[in-house]
Amino acid sequence: MPFLKRAALLGLLALGQAAASCEAPEELLTVRVGASERGTVVVRLSREGTRVTDALLPPEVLRPAEAPYIAAEVLCDGVRYLRLNPDLTLSYREDTQELLIRPAPARLGTRDIDVSTALRREPPPVVPAFGVDFGARTTLTYDLRGERPPETPATSFTTTQAYVGAGGAVKGLTGYVGALYTRTLDGARTQLRATAQFSVTPELSLYAAYNATPGTGQVGFSAPEYAGVTATYARNVQRVYPRLTLQLDSPAEIAVFVNTTLLGSLSVAGGEISLLNIPLSGQGRQTIRLLIESDSGIREQVLEVPATAGLPGGGLLARAQVGRTGGQWGGELAVQGAPTPNLLLQGQVQGSTSGALGASVQARASAPNMPEGQALSGNLGVAVARPAPKANPAPEDPVPPPVQVTVSAGADYVRGPLALNASAALPLQNRAAGNVAVRANYDAKPWVFNGRLSSSFAPGTWEAEVGVTRAVMDRGSVTLNAAALPGGYRVQLRGSYVFSPALQAGGSVNLSPGRIAPSATVAYQLSPAQNISLTAEPGDLILGYSLNQGVKLDLLASTRAASGQLSGALSLLGGEVRLNPVLALRGVYLRTGVPRLSLIVDGTGVVTTDANGDLLITEVRPGQVLGIRVNSPEVPLGVAVAEGGLNVVPAPTGLTLVDWRGNFTVSTFVRFAWAPGEFAADADLYLDGERIPLDDEGYGLVRRSTTARTGELRSQDGTRRCALRLEPGAEAATCAALPAP
Repeated sequence: MPFLKRAALLGLLALGQAAASCEAPEELLTVRVGASERGTVVVRLSREGTRVTDALLPPEVLRPAEAPYIAAEVLCDGVRYLRLNPDLTLSYREDTQELLIRPAPARLGTRDIDVSTALRREPPPVVPAFGVDFGARTTLTYDLRGERPPETPATSFTTTQAYVGAGGAVKGLTGYVGALYTRTLDGARTQLRATAQFSVTPELSLYAAYNATPGTGQVGFSAPEYAGVTATYARNVQRVYPRLTLQLDSPAEIAVFVNTTLLGSLSVAGGEISLLNIPLSGQGRQTIRLLIESDSGIREQVLEVPATAGLPGGGLLARAQVGRTGGQWGGELAVQGAPTPNLLLQGQVQGSTSGALGASVQARASAPNMPEGQALSGNLGVAVARPAPKANPAPEDPVPPPVQVTVSAGADYVRGPLALNASAALPLQNRAAGNVAVRANYDAKPWVFNGRLSSSFAPGTWEAEVGVTRAVMDRGSVTLNAAALPGGYRVQLRGSYVFSPALQAGGSVNLSPGRIAPSATVAYQLSPAQNISLTAEPGDLILGYSLNQGVKLDLLASTRAASGQLSGALSLLGGEVRLNPVLALRGVYLRTGVPRLSLIVDGTGVVTTDANGDLLITEVRPGQVLGIRVNSPEVPLGVAVAEGGLNVVPAPTGLTLVDWRGNFTVSTFVRFAWAPGEFAADADLYLDGERIPLDDEGYGLVRRSTTARTGELRSQDGTRRCALRLEPGAEAATCAALPAP
């Protein structure tokens, strides 16, 4: 056999010494290498009870990759046997007639596998997107309580706004132009605005804005008068777990999970395997889970990664901005970097033609090698600022204004459920305006306790506060906060309860000297896209309604005023024009193929796909790792999920397309009949090579398809069968009987 060539020379040398073993009695035993059964074969065995002193095995019990286990080849009466290396442990089990060989993975070789490279996935494509967005909102005040003065109008539209714009994103360039109309009691005006974003490299992006805030993907109803350019450079360093070593008796398939996200699978040979640079999904504690499938079955290995493990150094974020607002030019430069895993440095400088100047530096460090469950960090910073001179300074006002220097420091300590924080800020030119605060939080579920003590350095500025929260049956909570301050107090009691996924209620009472302010709110979800709420306050009732389906609509009405806001966009996505709540020019376009699927998105919360199973995510930051998870309790009936979540790094500009449809298998109940009115009770459907059992009413759960398929019905006793054609989206199928086989 080819795998014995390396052992042949050793075998020839060992022939003379093997004679004694050839005299050992033959036994018919089942051989196991670790948990892997290698068959029942004839072996020559020398033993003392269960202890094996010598053994000769037929070559077929070992695999080619296990050649390092062989010490020599031995011939006994022309029959070839193998003697194993003496460092392998062999044992005999008389009750089961088994010879057990304990594997030695280190003898099979050592291998390093860089997981960050081996499981690297191609980034999702960035697709062009074009569209038009629009919006309108207004506020109407009126008097239902008879409180208005006689000269005041009975009704009045205090503020009305409307906007329209057009934009597009192609490759690394995104642009938008539009106009905002605003009307108030003082008059009306129209403001033109425009934005442009260009990704020079994956790390460097340029932003230009006119009457908008640089870097914003959606201008909406905002009306800043800023015009300028911003450059952002972000170099992210992936947090990784450096080395995880496995002892594998045989070849295996390893699925690598971080938290609940599957990074991918590796096919590895047996031996001592070191998985290097396993990518982690952010800060804080992480869980690495390996599912290892081999001859011995499937086993799980779980590793809890401390919050401080694998923190990378070398990350850098820099932003430079220059622009004009309010008739003044200004500029800003901000830099943030992590030279080591435990040290973060931040610096910022800004100035304006108005004469205002400012600069600050801050360092934040965390203690390495803290005991499990403990963390210690601190920060120290200095800020220097000079305000702009007054337009009409008084004779006693200094020109230019003096420079103000403020020193700040803080510390955080966590030990299990206890979290402590201390902070202080001291303006050197006005020490009385300095402040110091100490906070504590203790989470002993279902109870949470917190306290705070703060004060400025001026007399009579202290404040002390304590609070306690009690969870109620995992559906609600009650919180009591009480604060004491010079000359008064403040008490708040609030609670909330979730009666069902659609119905929630909450209330609060605020007490202070001479004042009691109760309030209560009830919220009901009419559908995944519609919500209503009712809030009662002293002297007022507020009714709210919201819709987020195609467009975003918010309505509020009280006894004093009413307001409404509508926004939406017509977007060209994937060759189709779609109505969406916002214009999709930057963000993530996720396709699941499952309508009304509930997902949990980092920074957004619970969201629902549209009628096509698609979702637009526009609230993303440059360089952000966006986590998307399936809201498992809300998965519709008949939907099977392969992976529970995924991470996406959106492109700096443009729309990142993520096709996740392959992660979901959608099945629907279809009713089958032999003939009209004669249902195929308890029959079997054979479709696409799969057997689908039908219930006693002829229903079966069938995977959805976009094309017509041909299948066959068979009765369980084999006496009846028929062919049928199942159309896409059909809820029933009938076929004519064929002759019995």
